[in-house]
Amino acid sequence: MKLAVYLHPFDLEALPRHGGLARLRDLGVREVALATSYHDGRWLMPWHPDGPVRFLEDGTVHFRPRADYGVLRPLASSSVSANGPSPLERLLDDAPRHGLRVRAWTVFTHNSRLGALHPELCVENAFGNRHGYALCPSQPAVQQYVAAMVGDLAAHPGLGTIELEALGQMGWKHSSHHDKASFAPSGLLDAALSACFCTACAPALAAAGHDPDQLRQQVRTLLQAAFETGDAMAPAKFAAGPDELGPDGAPRWLGAGLAQRAAAVQQLAQRVIAATPHTARAVQVHPQPWFTGSQLTVAAAAAFPIGDERVLTCYGEGPEAIGKLLATPGMRSATASPRRVCVWPKAPQFRSDEDLQALRVLLQQHGIDALSIYHLGLLPWRTLERVAKMVLA
Repeated sequence: MKLAVYLHPFDLEALPRHGGLARLRDLGVREVALATSYHDGRWLMPWHPDGPVRFLEDGTVHFRPRADYGVLRPLASSSVSANGPSPLERLLDDAPRHGLRVRAWTVFTHNSRLGALHPELCVENAFGNRHGYALCPSQPAVQQYVAAMVGDLAAHPGLGTIELEALGQMGWKHSSHHDKASFAPSGLLDAALSACFCTACAPALAAAGHDPDQLRQQVRTLLQAAFETGDAMAPAKFAAGPDELGPDGAPRWLGAGLAQRAAAVQQLAQRVIAATPHTARAVQVHPQPWFTGSQLTVAAAAAFPIGDERVLTCYGEGPEAIGKLLATPGMRSATASPRRVCVWPKAPQFRSDEDLQALRVLLQQHGIDALSIYHLGLLPWRTLERVAKMVLA
């Protein structure tokens, strides 16, 4: 089993007090995935010397941007000194001495800082509300931003892989800040709240032969019915009217929206591939056909070459649920690509050594030999040692 661990620059700063990269190597870790672009957050970090509660810098990068990013200009984090090497450069210099490979774990369209500065480039729902945490990948300016970033990262000598997160259009379910709702939209309601009609998506829908205003109204009608007749104490599922269904039986707005998302990912993938001709790529994926989190649907990820790794991130699943995800048609269709699973080993998903052993057996059964652990700074050392021992047994 090839074991990897995700980490941030502040983890690297604290790591020497706990044995440094050598300790990770001795645990069996063979690859470290450094966050090179990340978003806001409040993290509870059990072993950091500065204290357990840390507020992350919003929408910053942990390398030195050099390319032409256009209007969406990255902001270097406080970990990037005015002179001297960046965290990524330091890690690329240090990791090989300990037998560790480096991947650039990079979040793209999830960026509240840039969304606040450029709301016109964010996902726009059917009511005209902007999802300020979600840059829309249909926007040319967003595509330029992504292409410039992967080009900058690929220019770092010694970098093994760029792992692509939040490359597609993120929707309602992906957390913003202090999210509150009296009921949790699911299924069709989640898809409706996530449908985008921004200044790039609406013209693209029209070019594909759809009436974007009509589709927008269909989405609004469904949501208004849910809001007006729904009950927070007894959430119900709502369906589209028969006159709104397409030939495949799905709502017309859903089919049109999924096709537009796939087209945007196709355009973006072409630019990413062109900017990284000599760098390995890993694409985070999810098997649900209309998923709008920070991973691409497996179908949308097909825009990337079959040789690019597919990463199934399972932050809220234990062994049984992971097994069900791996058994879906979407994940089975990805077996021709290198595959990796990422887990967050915490209760209630993982409670025992037997759970970790079950995970190891499950991955072996599905022919998966790479596992990433989320996340170095969030886990106690006891947990890291326990996970490494069980999955590498």
